[in-house]
Amino acid sequence: MRRVVGYICIFLGALVLMVGVLAKPVLYSSLAKVPLDQKSTTVSVGEHMSALQASAEGIKVLSEATLQSTRTVEGIPGKAKGNSVFWQTEVVSTAVGGNDLSYSQEGVSFDRVTGQATNCCGDFKSAVTLENPAAPNETVTHAGLYFKFPFDTQKITYQWWDGDLGRTEPMKYVRTQQIDGVETYVFQQKSGPESYGKKPGLPGSLFNTTDPVDADAIYENTRTLYIEPNTGVVINGVEELNKRLEAPGFTAVPITQGTIGYNAATIKKNAEDWGSKGQLLGLVHGPLTLIGVLLGLILLGAGAFLSLSGLSRRTLATAGPKAVSFAKQS
Repeated sequence: MRRVVGYICIFLGALVLMVGVLAKPVLYSSLAKVPLDQKSTTVSVGEHMSALQASAEGIKVLSEATLQSTRTVEGIPGKAKGNSVFWQTEVVSTAVGGNDLSYSQEGVSFDRVTGQATNCCGDFKSAVTLENPAAPNETVTHAGLYFKFPFDTQKITYQWWDGDLGRTEPMKYVRTQQIDGVETYVFQQKSGPESYGKKPGLPGSLFNTTDPVDADAIYENTRTLYIEPNTGVVINGVEELNKRLEAPGFTAVPITQGTIGYNAATIKKNAEDWGSKGQLLGLVHGPLTLIGVLLGLILLGAGAFLSLSGLSRRTLATAGPKAVSFAKQS
């Protein structure tokens, strides 16, 4: 019986040792990659916001409005190349109870592990606006991070793509925070104020005048992202926006002003989906190697001891004492 238990321990020890040795180079490497066929939807809501709304009746400013931004992301496996994926995103912003405010679409290729833009697969940005729905796409050269942070995110500064500015801006680590039981790293990016476009011939009514006005579009934003560090996934995102039109001698007109962030349902779903996955990935990347090696060696040692001990006892039992004959010799 001891020998049987010993052999079982040796088998289990070899198996556990192999898992420990292969945890990082094989298991982690296969798990720590974004999918080619990603599908997700996030909803952001902001209350008491101001926004510029264009419609058939003209352009007007909305005040104390509730804005909703719905973002869908879909991976396009057929456009992936090598270790890069191609994800396409669509964002529709609306005034709750009103009309659409803006629409955008963008295609981004990036590394499956680091999250860094690779521009391998036809990156683009739509030039479509509510006023010009038939505008063709524009080619874009992306940089830095766009959809997510790298697997095994560190407490350092990263470069995050800002679509309004058309470049990356530093995204600095600021603290650690629990969200629905999930530990997140909080990063913050502060951009502007700076001009990001000219707007000639705007209706004078926006500036309380009768003549058309030439203005600068001014961009200012504080973006805060809450990242599950093992996966690099964004659990929550908040933007403090101050996009406005400025013209000398006139009061600034809001384009989008106020704070908007993921709604409660989106945050909860992200935490539920990625909290447990992050813990598993952290185990594989962290202590699993040490646990597997130590436990495997212990089981191998125990198995060898039991096997040899059982063999020795059986040998002794088989051999036994030799019979001594007291027969009388003739």
